[in-house]
Amino acid sequence: MRDDFSAQDEPRSLWDNLTSHQADRYALVLAAVGIPYRFRRSGWGWTLEVLERDASQAVAEIEEFNLENPLLEDHRPRSAPSLPPPPRTLTGAAAALLLLVFHLVTSRDGAHEAMIMEAGAHAARILEGEYWRTVTALTLHADARHLAGNMLGIAVFGTLLCRRVGVGAAWLLIVLAGAGGNLLNAWLHQAGFLSIGASTAVFAAVGLLGGVRVFPVEGTEYSGARSWLLPAGAAFGLLAMLGSDVQTDIGAHLMGCVVGFVLGIAYTLLGPCQVSETRQNHLLLAALAVIAGSWWLVLEGG
Repeated sequence: MRDDFSAQDEPRSLWDNLTSHQADRYALVLAAVGIPYRFRRSGWGWTLEVLERDASQAVAEIEEFNLENPLLEDHRPRSAPSLPPPPRTLTGAAAALLLLVFHLVTSRDGAHEAMIMEAGAHAARILEGEYWRTVTALTLHADARHLAGNMLGIAVFGTLLCRRVGVGAAWLLIVLAGAGGNLLNAWLHQAGFLSIGASTAVFAAVGLLGGVRVFPVEGTEYSGARSWLLPAGAAFGLLAMLGSDVQTDIGAHLMGCVVGFVLGIAYTLLGPCQVSETRQNHLLLAALAVIAGSWWLVLEGG
């Protein structure tokens, strides 16, 4: 079979177990439109591979060919186009370490109490327009125990969401949903209430995991009601476990989960099914920019 790839190219597998007749036809289709391709042995037949940048066009061309030639024998592939593997990422661990760095920096020289007052989610101040507090509060923690629990939570659930929607999209959604949870919690309390901690972002990640699985997305294996029962169960389990502490802000946790769930649904319905690696990097930079910009406003005195 033809091989149009160079040694440094990374292929994307489209169909597995193609017959020789199917492989020949698909080769003609791709050659006609100038898309590089190759075949390799797999299972009971052949696997078609193209470059990542050509995957969408290749699928469209082959599907159009199948629609225009319905009478051709065994023209349908034996398996649907395979999804790219979930991204392997250490950003969950990196986010946990970032929380540790924030805690060490904001706790030095006895400035912890003052920093909490300046950057915590103070309901009245947020409603007066200091919306950056909804973000900066996610990076502040009362003590080592508070910090450790949230480091573990953000590492686990952040990584799971990254594997679902991609690294950049996941962290931007977590930051936005966590901030939204703090904003909604402030609106509910109206005044005289102060909260801190990344637990709102942790519950936002849990809610997002459920939200992105509610509606079916073509080509994905996770969709529908059953698929978000596990994230919902995890949310209630965490609420029950963390709710035993009298200092726990259950309202912020619940609001983070609710906002995450709604935002996850919105992303599924309105966002792209697949986001390129370059766009993922841009989204990750946007998430970091939101955090950095919010802290800049605090340090500049609003």
